[in-house]
Amino acid sequence: MIKRIALYLLAFFLIASSILFLFVSKASLLSFMIAFVTSSLVVLASFKNYKSVVQKRLESLEDIDEIENKDIIDKMEDPYGLYEQEEEIDVKEALKKQKELLKKNKKDIKEVTKNGAVAFKPVRIIAYALLAGGFFYLLKSNSLNLKFYLPSLIIPNIIAVIYLLNYKK
Repeated sequence: MIKRIALYLLAFFLIASSILFLFVSKASLLSFMIAFVTSSLVVLASFKNYKSVVQKRLESLEDIDEIENKDIIDKMEDPYGLYEQEEEIDVKEALKKQKELLKKNKKDIKEVTKNGAVAFKPVRIIAYALLAGGFFYLLKSNSLNLKFYLPSLIIPNIIAVIYLLNYKK
């Protein structure tokens, strides 16, 4: 999927650059090229990171056999089993269960932070650094043309969304 999006982005870049080369100034073409390439890198890096997050989440779900004999809906509606018990509740047992739930929640927090750290992989940070660096380069060299730069930041996102809407596996 990522390779296909990269191919669509490359095809659009080549066609648009060829057309702009004939009709606009060098500064405008440079603004378009830098914005489009760096924005494309950000989109592709984001897709790669989210793909790895989803894969890690799927691996962790395969390892956990948490649902014992309950339906998922029952678990959501009555997570503590309050409606199932018709006999008296043992206070000590209830406290033990609550402590176990707290320990489990701490593990869940560790999982969230681990998955959050995946979102800040070096590939994505480098892509954003290139985006910022390209902007500052254009600004310093007086080549920044916002009429071409800003739309060029959005176009890779639009291409990716259109691809995903039409994507059938």
